Amino acid sequence: MRPRRQQAPITIRSDRALRRLKLLTRNGRSQAEVVEQALEQLPLPPCDDDAIEWRLAELNALIAKVPKDGMSMKEFDALEYDENGDPR
Repeated sequence: MRPRRQQAPITIRSDRALRRLKLLTRNGRSQAEVVEQALEQLPLPPCDDDAIEWRLAELNALIAKVPKDGMSMKEFDALEYDENGDPR
């Protein structure tokens, strides 16, 4: 956990939530602890498996382009960039 002054502040715009937070921090708990505990109790949204599979396929295609025979940077640059230094 980062020091307090390096953390991004959270703004509470609901008067009801602010009153509730004040009640929950009366016993000495920090506001951050209360908010973290509440967030941990919320269910996470379902993961989009298709997006993950698509991204993995995209990464695997990029990895497949990387030479495994120990090509030098000069050879790699000649393969990936044209004579003007623009990507092919």
